[in-house]
Amino acid sequence: MDFIFLISTSAIISATWLLTYVYFYSPKARIERLWKEIFRITFRKKEQEKISRDICNPLVEEYEKMIRKRYKMINSLLDYYFDPEEDQEYIEENRPKSMW
Repeated sequence: MDFIFLISTSAIISATWLLTYVYFYSPKARIERLWKEIFRITFRKKEQEKISRDICNPLVEEYEKMIRKRYKMINSLLDYYFDPEEDQEYIEENRPKSMW
């Protein structure tokens, strides 16, 4: 009885750890989160540009810096974790096209 309980508990813990890693900590999950942040920041940047078209707005410049930083993070993750030959399609889909 104790042996079955021990095995089932370890299986549940292992499955939980695996799912947590895949959905929250894997490189693909990080890249997906960074893309979501980029889209959210771009939306905020566009709102600020609409508000102050004639005036130089420091928030717009900061948003551009934030976007560039996330582009660099995505490129670093793609270069470090993914093989250019095996994961070529994934890399091409997720590599940011530089805006600047």
